[in-house]
Amino acid sequence: KQQGKCTRESHVTQYGYLKVLGKGVLPENKAVVVKAKLVSKNAERKIKDGGGAVVLTA
Repeated sequence: KQQGKCTRESHVTQYGYLKVLGKGVLPENKAVVVKAKLVSKNAERKIKDGGGAVVLTA
């Protein structure tokens, strides 16, 4: 973990969502780990560019 960066984990299926789209913006200095069944290429790129990770679930 880099100094000054926080990591947050989110399992989007808990909130009734199946797919993560890349329309929004992510907070700065906060890497996120997103767990979802489906993730668009644009969303995956934004998450990884921000220092986060994508975990695909069954």
